[in-house]
Amino acid sequence: MAAQQTPRKRRTLVKFAIQKSVYTQGQGASTQWLTIQVPIVKDNDGNVIEQTDCFYCEWLGSYGTTAIEQQANGAIDTARVRLPYVAEILEALKTKDVKIYKNGKTDAQNTYQLNSSADNYLESNKMIEFQVKRREEK
Repeated sequence: MAAQQTPRKRRTLVKFAIQKSVYTQGQGASTQWLTIQVPIVKDNDGNVIEQTDCFYCEWLGSYGTTAIEQQANGAIDTARVRLPYVAEILEALKTKDVKIYKNGKTDAQNTYQLNSSADNYLESNKMIEFQVKRREEK
């Protein structure tokens, strides 16, 4: 029997953004970071009524030898993140360049990038686990 794993009750708000090229008439194409939106409410016909870009996770900062090793590699802040399974998030983390915004803030102090591969924990579609890092902006 496999151990039951769930994120802890203490939650941190995170948002995920992927890089997309957007065409604006008269100005041409530009690259933007757009937050990943997933449907949360659909009508009887399957049409999306409401979407969200806010997700809650367990955010555990690194310490000890792990933190020292990460700092030696240029990361100034690292953490392990665990959140309930969302297919769109897992797919983006595995296939795209993703920015992770802690507390939903898009400033440099709260913007992280993936530091490990994302894991569909126990392949059970219940929890995603991965590590993030923030580098010093120069």
